[in-house]
Amino acid sequence: MEIKEQLYRSLVEDARKDYLSRPRSSNSKGVYLTWAEDCQEINLWTYWQGIGNYDASIMLVGQDWGFPDGTSSVMKNIRDINSGLREDYEFDQDSPTDGNLCKLFSVLGYDITRRCKDLFFTNFILGYRSKGFSGNLSHEWLTADAPFFARLVNIIEPRITICLGKDTFENVQYACTGRMEHIKNFNAFIESPQNPVALPLLSGKTTTAFAVAHCGTIGTMNRNRSGKTGNLSSNHSLERQIKDWTRIKTYLKAAT
Repeated sequence: MEIKEQLYRSLVEDARKDYLSRPRSSNSKGVYLTWAEDCQEINLWTYWQGIGNYDASIMLVGQDWGFPDGTSSVMKNIRDINSGLREDYEFDQDSPTDGNLCKLFSVLGYDITRRCKDLFFTNFILGYRSKGFSGNLSHEWLTADAPFFARLVNIIEPRITICLGKDTFENVQYACTGRMEHIKNFNAFIESPQNPVALPLLSGKTTTAFAVAHCGTIGTMNRNRSGKTGNLSSNHSLERQIKDWTRIKTYLKAAT
């Protein structure tokens, strides 16, 4: 077993043990986090892109997964991967997030309907809600998982890290630097010269972190918010997000 795989497997086991030892009372509003019983990777999202990809050039970081419904086709798919019955992750074709991600990664030249050796997907929050798929976010959840994310990014050492959403971007910075820098206007920051940010890794290398909008329904609506009126657009167009990801494409081309 190669050193990176050893470090990764140790990280997965440490995170799993930590989650199983956490008191449920420490979580918020009756919703607690737990480790997904079927998760043998650092995150269930890693089953889509990331299994064995310890040298991936691009890491995609979301906020959290939600509730892992054991009866869903996605979870059955994950159990089949664990047991060796299949290799490829079957993403949720009815999910706006998954569908939009496919379109956005195509901007970078990736077909994520298939396994890509150069990609690693994870959520910053490694655990899963006891109920519900969104809301009731506790920032304590993010803080608690920051050390685990720091270990992960230092194992993979991605060239670039794509952060979906404001909280994700802020906490990725915090995990790598120990400093929490809050962003007031996220839409403006996405388009600003301050984006991306080079974050230090323990090896002396850096990972270039891009802030982008979450590509789910709410994140897309927020990205389409008018800077002049503050009104939400009813348009779910990906036009602005495609432009954001085109900046990533331009960066990748310039860096080669």
